[in-house]
Amino acid sequence: MTVSRSPRLTFARFVKLPENQSGLFAVQRVLDSLSLQSSSHASNPFYLHGATGTGKTHLVTALIEEITRRRPDIVVNFTAAGDWRTQFHSSGVNEPSASENGESDVTDWVQTARRADLLVVEDVQFLPDRIAVPFCELFDDLNARHVQMVYTSALGPNELCLPARLRSRLASGLVVTIAPLQVTSRFRLLEDKAQRGQLAVSRDVLYWLSEHLTGGGRQLDGALAKLEVLCHAHDKRLNVATVAAHFHAEFQANRPSLEKIVTRVGSHFRVEPRQLQSVYRGRNVLLPRQVGMYLARQLTQLSLQQIGAYFGGRDHTTVLHACRKVAKVINIDRLLCGTIRQIEAELT
Repeated sequence: MTVSRSPRLTFARFVKLPENQSGLFAVQRVLDSLSLQSSSHASNPFYLHGATGTGKTHLVTALIEEITRRRPDIVVNFTAAGDWRTQFHSSGVNEPSASENGESDVTDWVQTARRADLLVVEDVQFLPDRIAVPFCELFDDLNARHVQMVYTSALGPNELCLPARLRSRLASGLVVTIAPLQVTSRFRLLEDKAQRGQLAVSRDVLYWLSEHLTGGGRQLDGALAKLEVLCHAHDKRLNVATVAAHFHAEFQANRPSLEKIVTRVGSHFRVEPRQLQSVYRGRNVLLPRQVGMYLARQLTQLSLQQIGAYFGGRDHTTVLHACRKVAKVINIDRLLCGTIRQIEAELT
């Protein structure tokens, strides 16, 4: 597969921010290594993870664009793991009658990937379990020949729902996190995008949006597209009140709710949402339920009583205990901290 070329996804157009500067530095390190045709054990494999919209695709696309410019001879294999999931689901390869075609597709891809000088796999969290074995074999072959591998994901390698042997391989090189964007960074991105698009809006409007938009680059692009329409529809220069009125319904619809929190937490911990809302006190449900209460307290304006009522009719002291316990644990458990921050970023 090849990457669709975009004049926007280059290093020149990438806005360096506190949240992404380590990712940018790491990608440029990989670029320098490939340009010199030298192997860097410390950067291979390179695993870049962060919430949706934090710039992972921009960075790997810029890497491919720049290295193919510097070295036209280089063979790049780019794969979006989400395509595998869609392909396997739509072809029904889990059924016996279709398994032969599925295995053939995997074999063809592996053989093609073996010939690459640079392998890039995006959204590796979507890799189907059934290709874990050939994927590990490919990984070992490329690693032994010092072929650069780049992986991106919304989750850290140890959080993936993939076989342990594959998770350990993905975590064996350089692992870099891009943190969710903060208000000042969202403002800088909005300002940069508005200037490049020659959109005449005040800094007050952009700052108001940066405070109320909690997502990443794609959400900011959507907001600017809506701003452009509003600019054409109004004779006067847009002010904060006008923009707030038009974005109010959208913000309300995107606000985290108890239903969204329970669904996302249940999905991550592999627990049915109804169990989190039940009186069941099994060990496999206790921590996810406490995480759900903690996130509800952080992301909504609901009272402790309202949160407790939703989570199985518990009283406010139970919710308060859960919130305090999770807040304490995340200060010493880096894995749980990363999990909660990831879920929080996806919900907001």
